[in-house]
Amino acid sequence: MTTPENKRKFQQCVMRIADFLYRKLGLNIFKAAPHLRTQAPKVPTPTKVEREALVPPTPLHKSPSDVIHIGPRGGRYKVDSKGRKIYLKAS
Repeated sequence: MTTPENKRKFQQCVMRIADFLYRKLGLNIFKAAPHLRTQAPKVPTPTKVEREALVPPTPLHKSPSDVIHIGPRGGRYKVDSKGRKIYLKAS
């Protein structure tokens, strides 16, 4: 059990240690030392890179039968030259 007398002795001891460190070594234990403070890391500035000009892709000549349609219930199909639906496999 700690009594008020023990607390006072402990506080006096702590103050004696803090006083000694400050007087003899110049260290204040209640403030962070300047060399221990966190410093922001130096981040190099990004260099500008010139981007290549985009070339449009060559157009593919798709016929209307190559277009894949999606039905109302999720089925996929193509339309043939006669206008009929040709359903594709689910896989």
